[in-house]
Amino acid sequence: MAAESTPGARPSSGWRVLAVVCVVAVAAVGSVTRPFGWAATVLVVVVGVAVLIRAIRSRSSVRPKDPPLRRGTAMWSALLLAIAGWEAYAFVRQPDWTKPSDQHPTLSTLLDPGLEQGPLRFAGWLVWLAVGCWLATR
Repeated sequence: MAAESTPGARPSSGWRVLAVVCVVAVAAVGSVTRPFGWAATVLVVVVGVAVLIRAIRSRSSVRPKDPPLRRGTAMWSALLLAIAGWEAYAFVRQPDWTKPSDQHPTLSTLLDPGLEQGPLRFAGWLVWLAVGCWLATR
């Protein structure tokens, strides 16, 4: 007998395998794109929108079990807001948005020397996707 899916139910192992395959495929495609190129930007935007939609859809059906920690939430929110503000300021101040700038480095610009090579670039994409999926499901 097939089990019925409920809104708060955990995904089946088949969906998890599909999700892992998709993450590895996106990381493989992302690792062969040119850093700071339009293809990489489009890939990041598409993945970001997909994860955001997933997070919004799952939030409406899941009830939190524990009350949120207000102090921790405020501190993490302030930290993320500061990082996002720095990223936005540095990106807007770049002379050319398609090329990294040493005068106004973004986080991607600072990490790029370590993630230039193929295997490390693939690992960087995997980590970025895994952290994004983990954050979206919390």
